[in-house]
Amino acid sequence: MLDTDPSDGSDGSPDGGWAFVADSDGAADLLGTLVDCNDERAYTRSDLAERSGVPLKTLYLDGLLDEFVALGVLVRADDESDEETEPQYRVAGDSDLLAAARAFDDAYPAS
Repeated sequence: MLDTDPSDGSDGSPDGGWAFVADSDGAADLLGTLVDCNDERAYTRSDLAERSGVPLKTLYLDGLLDEFVALGVLVRADDESDEETEPQYRVAGDSDLLAAARAFDDAYPAS
């Protein structure tokens, strides 16, 4: 459940994984895309935007990719000091969060 009470001293961050996905523009679409991504391949921001249908602005300017890196779902696959090339990311194959998302995806009955 989203924490909407500013008087409780929280910083306004979602209270958990479901709240994060529900509250963050593009998070559900990106997570759904990452479930099917190859963890041996590097993806640019543009690749991830195109595959997920999430606007590049949302991924980059809203910090969604950085959030997924912080959550351990993505890892940077490029030299972060090289500002001339587009950043690249790999899916973290050992991510518990990604494993849970895959399990949820697999458990959903296909019609």
